[in-house]
This record gives sequence, C-alpha cells and structure tokens, in this order.
Amino acid sequence: MSGTRIAEALVRRLAQHGVRRFFGVPGGDCSLDLIDAAPRHGLEFVLTRGETAAAIMAGVTAELTGTPGVLMTTRGPGLANAVNGIACAALDRSPLLVLSDGQEPGHGHVSHQRLDQAALLRPLTKGESRLDGADPVAELDALLGAAQAAPAGPVYLELIGQRIREAAPAVAGGSDAPPVARPAVPAPAEAALAAARAVLGRARRPAIVAGLQALDSGAAEALRGLAARWGCPVLFTYKAKGVLAETDPLAVGPFIGGAAEDPLLRAADAVLLFGADPIEFPPQPWRYAVPVVELTTHAVARPYVAAAATVAGDLAAAAAALGDAVAPGGWTAREIAGAREAMRALALAPEDGPFSPGAIVAAIAAAVPSGTRIAVDAGAHMLPVMALWPALAPRGVLISRGLATMGYALPAAIAAALAEPERPVLAFTGDGGLMMAAAELATAAQLGCRIIVVVFNDATMSLIKVKQRRRQLPERGMAYGRSDLATVARGFGCLGLRVESEAELGPALRRALDASGPVLLDVAVDAETYHAVVRRIRG
Repeated sequence: MSGTRIAEALVRRLAQHGVRRFFGVPGGDCSLDLIDAAPRHGLEFVLTRGETAAAIMAGVTAELTGTPGVLMTTRGPGLANAVNGIACAALDRSPLLVLSDGQEPGHGHVSHQRLDQAALLRPLTKGESRLDGADPVAELDALLGAAQAAPAGPVYLELIGQRIREAAPAVAGGSDAPPVARPAVPAPAEAALAAARAVLGRARRPAIVAGLQALDSGAAEALRGLAARWGCPVLFTYKAKGVLAETDPLAVGPFIGGAAEDPLLRAADAVLLFGADPIEFPPQPWRYAVPVVELTTHAVARPYVAAAATVAGDLAAAAAALGDAVAPGGWTAREIAGAREAMRALALAPEDGPFSPGAIVAAIAAAVPSGTRIAVDAGAHMLPVMALWPALAPRGVLISRGLATMGYALPAAIAAALAEPERPVLAFTGDGGLMMAAAELATAAQLGCRIIVVVFNDATMSLIKVKQRRRQLPERGMAYGRSDLATVARGFGCLGLRVESEAELGPALRRALDASGPVLLDVAVDAETYHAVVRRIRG
C-alpha cells in the first residue's frame, strides 16, 4: 500500500468486507476524504436528511446483506443526532460501524462542538478505535469482527484528519489479506444438551417460540425441521416473523406476551425458546409455569425467564441433537389451525368495520405481489400489521423491536429498496412516526426508491392514548393536529395520495403499484378503532 493514504486503505478494506454503500450527513473534514475514495472501490455514499435515519438505514442494510452497515457523521451534533439509530442497532443486534470526525491533535484550545464522543457511545458500542496503532487496517478489521460477533452490535471509529491523510504504513503479514470470516458460533455443550433432552423428554405438547437468532438461514432451516418432526405449533417474535412461512400449518402467529397467544401457551406442557433474545420480550414477567428450554447462540446479560435448561451455541447443531427428544402426536392439526384462526380473528374482527386498520392491512396484503417486504413502525397500527401480514421467509418484515423506536419504517424501507431494488417494499407507519422521519421522503425521491409508504393518519398518539384510558386518566396531550401528509409527500417529490374510505383504497393501491418512484398513501383512520384491537391482542 505504499503511497496510499490511510483513508483510501480504510475504504478499500470496507469494500473487501463486502460493504457496498454507507449512509450519513457529511461534515467538512474526514467525511470528504471517504466520499472521495468511495467510488474508486465500488462504494456509494448515500446522503440522508438526518443522522438517525442514516443509522437506521445502515443497520437495516447489515440485517439484509449480512455485511456490516456503515454510518458516517460529523463531530458534535452529527454524532449526537445519530444516537437513537445507533441504539436501535445495539438493541436489535445489527453490526454497525460508526464513523465520525474527532478533534485534531493541535486543537487543544478548541471548545466548539467538543464532547467525549466515545464516552457518549460507550453504553451502546462493543469496541472503539482512533487508529493509534501501527496497522490501521488491522484496527478496522478488529472493530468489524467485534461488531459481527454474537450478539452483534455497533462499534465506533473516531477519525482524525491528520492521521487518515498520512501514508498507509506497509505492515508485514498483512493488511491486504482477505478479511477473516466471522467467527463461527461454538458447538453446544453435551451436558447442556443432555439437560435439555431430559426436560423435553417429559413433554408431549411442546410449543416453540422462535426469535431473532433464528433469522440466519441455517437456523431457520433447522427450526422448520424441528417443528415438523415434533408436529408442534410455532410462535415467533416480531423480529423472527417469517422464519417459518405463515402458510405452514404449524405457524400460529406472533408472540408478544399478550392475550392473543395465551390460550395456546397455556395448553402446552413445555416451551422451547429457539433463538429468542430477551430484548424482544415485553416488559412484564413470564407467566407460564411449564418448563422452558432455551436455545441461544450466546449467554445473555438479563435472562427473561428462569429456564429449566439452557443450551448455548450453534442453533442448527442443537436442533439436530434434540430432534428425537419429543415424540410427535401431542398436538392435532385442528388445534393448531384453530389457534391460528383465533389469533387472526382478534386483529380482524368484523365489528371493527370494513375500513379499520386490520381491514386495511388485509386488503393491502391481498393486493401486493407475493414476497413484498414490509417495514413497520412502532405504534398501535403495528399490532394488526404484525398479526395479519403473511410473511413467507426470514427478513421479509423489518421492525425495531429491541428499541421499538418510532421513525423507523421509512428509513428501513429506503435501505431495503437500495439493497434489493427489484423487490417490492412497503412501509407501514403512523402519522407520528412518519413526522419524525418525514424529511427522508426527499431522500427516497432523490434516490428513485420504489417504495409505498402507508400512513395510518389518525392525528393521535393512539397506543399511548390506549394506555392513558386504561389508567382512567384524563385524555389530554395525545392529539396532533390533522396533517395533510399526501401534500407533504408531493412537496418532497413523491406521489402522494389521500385515502379516506374503503372505496378509495383499491384505486389508490393500483396507482401506487404502477408508480416508478416513492408513493405515500395518506390513509385517514379513526383512532377509536385501536382501543378494541389493542385490548383483544395485548389483553
């Protein structure tokens, strides 16, 4: 690498790791060096309107591509504004490399925009570097390795202009070598497998709850095989939706710690948590007295339930070892089908009417091409979407579950459209969530992303209003003014369509599906419809 600047060497190394684009809002220092080097190594810089959205896009890119996502910010307000998106990557287990400018060595007199950026991020990051060592590329490799090791998460690289403009040192042995593959998850211990086998061997009617660790292809395949061998029902966390196709007779529906799945789990005599990370579970105690066996790729800091047996290691290997632990036949096909239909009925009750959020989701699901990927924002609309959308494969549904942040769906949909341009993408969001990220409609328009954004516009913080009413508090502080979001979208260069009735939904969808760029469907819904559906699903 003689004559190559460190900045160039870093970008080249990112390309060798499989990175194809990075996201952010640049500053005038190190950002310019990286943007300059990117096209020479096949990388695209995606300019976003805000740093939080850029972090979400980078994290989602990592989820979909299996390579680290890269976020670039400037120092001070740029990095601070990205913290919500970095926290999203930390709690949703996405490998994310955060790049930001630091203060130059000769700027000891400068107070402007100075804060301890590494300390700000340290509760969220798994590693940090300022490239102080003899081999900056090796430092980058180490950071990316830490980001991808289970549980995956963000790492931080603080860039100093003086340093990255130096010539890259020639290091014996190595910086040009291909990146080392992500470390393999260890095999499960025989003693742990024996303990799990003993617990499961006493069960006749186990139920499986699959979580985000099951998204990897080998783990998802092993889960499907295990469920088929046992003939037992499978629930899935929101992040794991699609690990078992929802057309499969054994797929029942989401696990949210609520009323919808309660009858099924109370009819089980054991529960297998298959790759379920505690960050996915609701903030309430586990309420089932039957034995729990936990299969996880790694030990967790805060166990959600006191498991009768825990097996840490490769999920596929654990599933293979436990395949004959349960004799099939404890569940009937009619029982499992009945549980599935009962859960669906809670989200799509006739009394809610033909233009309820559930009815809207069902109509959209029936109209869009099979395999359409969706991104879902936090809010009351999330419950019918996640209950009714027919996911057929892992990562067909993108959602923030560990952080459960609003403002996620639109940037996630943009990242999905960039990662797989030929695959249709829908974003489901509320008006509150959209307004937290609305500027990214301009990003979608500028990039020509073919996405459809469905906004449930009820002018209310509906999910919080439900909780407020349950506590019998005065209903105040939850209402927005009614916004014309279709007009907002047109102002950003998107096709914006207003939908106020069941009759208008079909024609608007057809226009949206025929469009060559981003479309926003501004769907006016009654906030009162959420109270019943939240009560039925969550309890």
